[in-house]
Amino acid sequence: MKRDFPITGTFIDEITYGIPEANWTREQWAAELDYMSELSIDTLIFIRGAFENKCVYPSKIFPTLKDEDDDFAGFIFNEAAKRGMDVFMGGYISDLTWNGGDWRTEFSQNEKFVKECVSRYGDIPSFKGWYIPHEGYDRILNLKEIMGLAELCKELCPEKPVLVSPFFRTSVTSTEPFTPERTAEEWDYIFEKHGRFIDYCAFQDGTAPLGDMASYFRAVGTVCEKYGIELWSNVETFERDVRNLYYPIAFDLLKRKIKEVEGIVAKRITFEFSHFLSPQSMYISARNLHDLYKRYYGGKSK
Repeated sequence: MKRDFPITGTFIDEITYGIPEANWTREQWAAELDYMSELSIDTLIFIRGAFENKCVYPSKIFPTLKDEDDDFAGFIFNEAAKRGMDVFMGGYISDLTWNGGDWRTEFSQNEKFVKECVSRYGDIPSFKGWYIPHEGYDRILNLKEIMGLAELCKELCPEKPVLVSPFFRTSVTSTEPFTPERTAEEWDYIFEKHGRFIDYCAFQDGTAPLGDMASYFRAVGTVCEKYGIELWSNVETFERDVRNLYYPIAFDLLKRKIKEVEGIVAKRITFEFSHFLSPQSMYISARNLHDLYKRYYGGKSK
């Protein structure tokens, strides 16, 4: 029986931070988008556009060694347009705690970033919207204030939707976890001022215990509905359970996580295809995961 591929979006974890860069050629990146399209992925999200002294395009504002022949962002926008894919551009972030919650500096830098991105890529049809890369699970680090970046994006680009992808404060992420009910109260507080400027919210599923995942998603779903935010799931295709070293997840666990939020979320995206679900991944287990996922949800066998 032909099945639907449940994950229809992916982050692009490029060169600004985190997992080792793939060092792919443009031809390999083009092939990567083809592999994504084959599995029904129609949405790409740059997890960060500029970070510390790095940028995904040859910026005149943010430090970079790129020249115009090395415009990775522009390449992705144009290749996505050829395939009818949407791209969300991740914003500027100073560091992973934005200098201890210094939201004012983040605002001034992001205003420059958004204006420069629009001047460079605004006419490319794949440029769908913005992703706010500042992740958190409660009101510390001035998370309520940093959500105002959504309002900034809407002021500068009223037609482009805004996506966020926070995580849950549970036994997975904290020694003082919140219950689903307490989680809902916290996000009601965080979204109170700027939530109406956010269009999509994709909580990171691996930050909730598997047995409680549906309860946490239902709880935040009521808050999202209050503010007119569409609830998505960020399906983590890496494991958190053993070593926290970002290895591809076991397929059985991936299937269970996908099933847990069925009927609760409007869309599933993932962090992220290229390292953990791609036939070109540096991890052999990711290539195997790609084959298992494709066979199971695509209804095909070798």
